[in-house]
Amino acid sequence: MRRMTLKYAKPGMVVELPVYDNFGSLLLPQHKELDKNSIALMTSKGVPEIFVRDYRVMDILVAPLYSPQSEGVLANAFRQVVQKKMSGAAVDAAGITRVFEAVNQMVRDMSLNILGDTNVSCNISAQDYVYLQPVKTAGLAMTLGQIVKLPENAMAFLGMAAVFKDIGLDPAIIDKVDSIAEGCTPRMQGHPVAGYKFLLQYPLTAKVIAEAVLQHHENWSGSGYAQGLKAAEISLLARIIAIADVFVDLMAVRPGRGKYMPHEAIEYIMAGSGDQFDPQLVEAFVRQIPSYPTGLVVHLNTGEIGIISSPKRGYVARPIVRICSTAEKGVLREPFDMDLSIAKYQRKLITQVLEYD
Repeated sequence: MRRMTLKYAKPGMVVELPVYDNFGSLLLPQHKELDKNSIALMTSKGVPEIFVRDYRVMDILVAPLYSPQSEGVLANAFRQVVQKKMSGAAVDAAGITRVFEAVNQMVRDMSLNILGDTNVSCNISAQDYVYLQPVKTAGLAMTLGQIVKLPENAMAFLGMAAVFKDIGLDPAIIDKVDSIAEGCTPRMQGHPVAGYKFLLQYPLTAKVIAEAVLQHHENWSGSGYAQGLKAAEISLLARIIAIADVFVDLMAVRPGRGKYMPHEAIEYIMAGSGDQFDPQLVEAFVRQIPSYPTGLVVHLNTGEIGIISSPKRGYVARPIVRICSTAEKGVLREPFDMDLSIAKYQRKLITQVLEYD
């Protein structure tokens, strides 16, 4: 199957995986042939990407690490908490518990599907950003938690802390600023403490989870906030969230900038190693989170065009590419796999991602 954003979807294409919106509702079943109406529906619902049938890569399968339905349940539960808090109403413990139950379901999904594909796409509409960015961050944080072998109970705490990381920040500020560019300005600095105080109200979140939220903007070098902690003084959960939060934010369109591609966001994370981020976590992250996910169409510096058949985890930006055309021969009758991680192909570089913007 081939991965693309909706800009490149055309009537007559067939989706090889079911299509869900960001809140877990089924939009199109598997093997549905696209038409103008189905493309318009997906566009209106902010679907980040689709997987379409391509006979050159029928053997390439993508199985999500956690189901879109489970992620959707979490998004809905978290949205209810945020909307209640925004309205000025008291958030009851039952709402917090619903979020915790949804996080636990994602943890169970991940424990049963350890070889699943990590979803690094992020196409969040402006009106849903305040609800969905934390949920996407939670999924990626738990993926990194699984990589570093956190125990199951710690994974649930990690997911909860990631979801509630910005609960102390006014949604009006979230909607108006690029938090990465904004940095530690006065209007941003207070939200870890405010979130910590909010979470202290609930027995479920009052300890480890609240502490991670308090510390998720601390930097490895000690230059962060709110307490000026550094290195191992910072909660491990907070160190993981810091990486996932920035990565997801880079993958979304924000005020004043466009979204990054996965390989560009990976480079940003690598650049912050040892300063903003824990270097050991960065090493684990960049070697296991794909710079070029399975199914992407890419162009090489030597003129070949191919489809990623394996992200080749363990190697940074050196996937296996199913070569489908060359500059000399044009479209190939028999595509072949080229492993960019081996010495023979060390001078071949991916220069452009196609059908994905």
